[in-house]
Amino acid sequence: MSIINSLYEYFKSCPLLGDEKINVDYLPETAREYTIDTITGDPIIKRYARGATLRQYLFAFGSRDFYGPDVLQNLSNSGFYEDFAAWLDEQNKAKNFPVLPPNCVPQKVEVQTSGYLFGADAETARYQIQCRVVYYQEGII
Repeated sequence: MSIINSLYEYFKSCPLLGDEKINVDYLPETAREYTIDTITGDPIIKRYARGATLRQYLFAFGSRDFYGPDVLQNLSNSGFYEDFAAWLDEQNKAKNFPVLPPNCVPQKVEVQTSGYLFGADAETARYQIQCRVVYYQEGII
């Protein structure tokens, strides 16, 4: 199983998402779906003597939501990401992590940015929050 597949399965258990569809690297123009998008960045945080590494998998979790001059709707959209960050924090405290591929031991799933408006048109907007999975990968000797 790949890390992105692990994240897909992990987020299906998030009660905040309900029955809404989760995509990978895709978000339609119509409201209410989610996506997990990979982000570029150096995957290696630290190298150890025997070849093991501390790594990170960077990703953005995003959604397309209704948007416009209705402040209550926009507050709800932004509030979702506050709740999502709190849910991830709870999962870390409980050590409830995604099941990663063999030889990869998860250390934490953490939020890197607050949720923010990424782009909008007249009726919908994309919101996202940047996150990472930090994991230990055993070395090959």
